[in-house]
Amino acid sequence: MQIGKQIQKQRERLNMTQDQLANKLYVSRQTVSNWENDRHYPDIENLLLLSVLFDTSLDQLVKGDVPNMKKKVFTKESNRDAKLMIACWIIGIVTIGPSLWLPSPWFYIIVITPFVLGFIPAIHLEYLKHKVDVRTYKEIIAYEDNKDIEKIRTHRNWVRDQLHQWGLAIGIGVIILVITVIVAIPFMFLYKYLH
Repeated sequence: MQIGKQIQKQRERLNMTQDQLANKLYVSRQTVSNWENDRHYPDIENLLLLSVLFDTSLDQLVKGDVPNMKKKVFTKESNRDAKLMIACWIIGIVTIGPSLWLPSPWFYIIVITPFVLGFIPAIHLEYLKHKVDVRTYKEIIAYEDNKDIEKIRTHRNWVRDQLHQWGLAIGIGVIILVITVIVAIPFMFLYKYLH
C-alpha cells in the first residue's frame, strides 16, 4: 500500500510532526504512526480530511491503492476458506445417517468432527476481514466509483452486524438440522428394521 508513504511524504512537506497532524485530524499520534507504517488504513473521513489538509486530491492520496483494495476485499484465500467451510458442513450432514450404525462414542466423533473443522475456516474468514479492514476498503472503493457511501456505512452498525451474524448462524444451523434429519430418517428406519 502506498498511503503510508504518501501521508509521511505530505506531512514532512508541510514540516509537521505526527503529533501535529494527529491534533489537526483529532486522532492519536499512534493512529498516524499506524497509517504511515501501513498497519491500518485511514477511513474515508480521515482520507478526505488529509486530502484537504495536504491540498491534494483523494485520487492522488490513494494512488495505486484502489486496485489492491479491490483484490483484498475478495481474495483467493477467502474464497478457499468459504468453500472449505461449506464442504466440511456438507460432509457432516452426509455422515450423520451412516454413523448411526456405529457404537455410541464413534457416532459423536464422526458427526461432530466435520462441523468443528468447518468452523476453523469460518474463524479464519473473520480474521481476514478484520486484518485487511474490508469495511474501510469498501467505502474508499465506493467513493472512487462515485457510489453512495452512506449505503455502505449503514452496514457498519455493530449491533446490527452482531444480530445479522447470529441470525445467519442460527439460520444455517436450522437448515443443517433439517437437512440432517431428512438424511438420517432412512437410516433410522433401516436401523430399527434390522434390530
